[in-house]
Amino acid sequence: MKATISRRDFLARLTVGGAGAMCLPRMTFAATASAPAPTLIIVHGTDIPRMLATGMEKWGGWRSIIKPGSRVVVKPNAAWASRPDEGGNTDPLLVEQCVTECLAAGATRVVVPEKPCSPASKSFSMSGIADVVRRAGGKMYCPDKAKYFRKVMIPKGISLKEAKVVADVLDCDCLINMPVAKQHGGSMLTLSMKNWMGSVSDRGFWHRNNLHQCIADFSTRIRPTLIILDATRILTTNGPRGPGKLAYPNQIIIGSDSVAVDAYSATLFGKQPFDIPYIKIAHEMKTGCGDLSRVNCVHIKL
Repeated sequence: MKATISRRDFLARLTVGGAGAMCLPRMTFAATASAPAPTLIIVHGTDIPRMLATGMEKWGGWRSIIKPGSRVVVKPNAAWASRPDEGGNTDPLLVEQCVTECLAAGATRVVVPEKPCSPASKSFSMSGIADVVRRAGGKMYCPDKAKYFRKVMIPKGISLKEAKVVADVLDCDCLINMPVAKQHGGSMLTLSMKNWMGSVSDRGFWHRNNLHQCIADFSTRIRPTLIILDATRILTTNGPRGPGKLAYPNQIIIGSDSVAVDAYSATLFGKQPFDIPYIKIAHEMKTGCGDLSRVNCVHIKL
């Protein structure tokens, strides 16, 4: 296993993440020239549970973001009735390991809300995610009724001024965004910031009103405690559902700055970060850092 910096140096530099990221889903983040550089942990390998365990150990451990009694929300991409090997959804092994570790770290409950594009029963079963969440001790559900949502204002929004958001996303103590990296016909790529579309009541509004701006707008209002992005296999054509061509970076990207996570992930598709409009917009809105020259990328090879 190789790391580009020592554990001691890493912990000294890790100012955006770990315990400092605890309980922040309703806060915003300003990326300025004087802001600490965000850190990404990028784990290379093929053993998904081991990759996540190693990455989280380097991040500071699960207990750095989860305190005893925490209410945790895990938000994977489970939008499509497709098999895990097709790349349309987050790998179920990654979701299972995350839920298991959250509960082991002292969470009292772990819920996995997802409003899919395909019928929920088919998406949840074909993706394999519902079964692993249940097996790990969490609860997965489709927020298909008004009672599951609460309206919030987005003061910094340009196109998106308000949204009805899953209440659990707003009220949890620890919010973990667990997207899959893939090509998308409307937004070019779907990564961590776009993954929130499965947590709002009206994703159609985003598509009708400058999708890239809406993605960036929403991220000024909701910031996760942690992002764990699945780039073990990436769908490079016919996204977001597939099937299509797949590439195999065999990586998991861990961070707390959504813009930085997406900026790095864009390079896995042969793109520069600002080739993707919503990454550029979010960076310019000071939601996070999309300039990879200012991001500490710590690579671990297993």
